[in-house]
Amino acid sequence: MDEKNKKLFVEMYLMILSDINVHPKELEALYSIGKKQGISEDEIRDAVFSQDKIVEEEELSNDEKIEHLYCLSQLAYADDIVKDAERAVLQNAAKRLGFIEENIEKILVFLLEQAKEKKSFNEVLSIIKNS
Repeated sequence: MDEKNKKLFVEMYLMILSDINVHPKELEALYSIGKKQGISEDEIRDAVFSQDKIVEEEELSNDEKIEHLYCLSQLAYADDIVKDAERAVLQNAAKRLGFIEENIEKILVFLLEQAKEKKSFNEVLSIIKNS
C-alpha cells in the first residue's frame, strides 16, 4: 500500500473511532472499501496502526477528494446511524480537502444519501458529473 492510501485509511479508521463505539458493520465497511481497492485486511491493519498522518488536500485529485469523502460517508452510515461526532469528522474532512464551506452541508447530505442507498463510487461520480 502506498503512503497516500495509508493516510486515507488512517483517516477512515479515525472516523470509525469518532463515536467511541466501534460497530462491527463499520469495520466490515472499512475492509470492504479496501477490498474494492485491492488492499488486504492485513495492509489496512498495518496502515491504521502506523505513524502516518491523515492525507492533505494537495495530495489528491478532485475525484480522489470526492471518493475519500464518500468512503468516510459510507463508514459513517455503516451502522445505519450518523452520529454527531461522525458528522463533525465529515465536515472537518470536507473543509480540509478544500470543499467550499457553504456547499459542504449539501455535499454531505448527498453523499450520505448515496451511502444509505449503497451506491458504488462510480455511480456517485457519474451523478455528480452529469448534474
